Amino acid sequence: MQKHIVVTGATGHIGSALVHHLLGRGHRVTAVARSVEALTPLAQAGADIRPGQLSDVAFLAEVLRGADAAFLMLPPNAVAPDVLAAQDELGAAVAESLRQSGLRQVVNLSSIAADLPSGTGPIVSVHRQEQRLNAIEGLHVVHLRPAYFMENLLANIGLILGPGITGSAIRPDVSFPMIATRDIAARAAALLDGPALPAGHQEQLLLGPRSYTLAEAARIIGQAIGRPGLPYVPFPLDQAKQGMMGAGLSESMADLYLEMSQTLNEERAMVHETRTAANTTPTTLEAFAAEVFAPAFQAAAAQPVA
Repeated sequence: MQKHIVVTGATGHIGSALVHHLLGRGHRVTAVARSVEALTPLAQAGADIRPGQLSDVAFLAEVLRGADAAFLMLPPNAVAPDVLAAQDELGAAVAESLRQSGLRQVVNLSSIAADLPSGTGPIVSVHRQEQRLNAIEGLHVVHLRPAYFMENLLANIGLILGPGITGSAIRPDVSFPMIATRDIAARAAALLDGPALPAGHQEQLLLGPRSYTLAEAARIIGQAIGRPGLPYVPFPLDQAKQGMMGAGLSESMADLYLEMSQTLNEERAMVHETRTAANTTPTTLEAFAAEVFAPAFQAAAAQPVA
């Protein structure tokens, strides 16, 4: 059965893959993102495109009105002076758009540890968004709670090209689940392709193929890019914060990432979830390193030095 499905964040890793999945299954897809230029390839693939801001309630309500289902997410805002306040404002606008549109079927991108109201850094924003969506009367919503994105490791490319290391504020020996974003898109597509979502609201953990340490991740990446023995260096919190702000993050976002790192280091969240066949996804870190990380690294290495 063909459905009309709205995909927000349609030009990101998850959204773009999801649009292609749904088009391939014969659905009518409306792709929503800020930039018309970034949306153009999706239009060429067959999607309807609607450039605009998710914070614009009238815009998003009009896009959602009459659709059968939607994939919703809160795009990250790494430069806001107060990240959680900015995400609260955006989340409230998205929830109000839903109420005005009358849409009743939603897959919402959340996160591992979104069951916790505090102590998880930027994940707090999606915890609050889950609560907002759950409060909408008559809405059937599945909150996808994926683990740490393998794509986050792409942030190490500059470190590898520079001092020849990978690193962060997370302990090198703490093991936690990692997932490729393409597997999140595949799960969202399977849910949206079905006849109807479960009634009410439910949460689905997505834990990737297994858990990894960041030291192990460095070894796997190093093998894929021809740098065996690539080291992982744990940074002191102040050095990690300085590095993130130097890369353009606001102090607010840097502090939230450090809070999340400390939660991982103390193993208070994101490390003890029960793995099942249903929440295990197929893409290994070895496959990600070969198919995604290595090409991105090679492209960056080929760029002329400024």
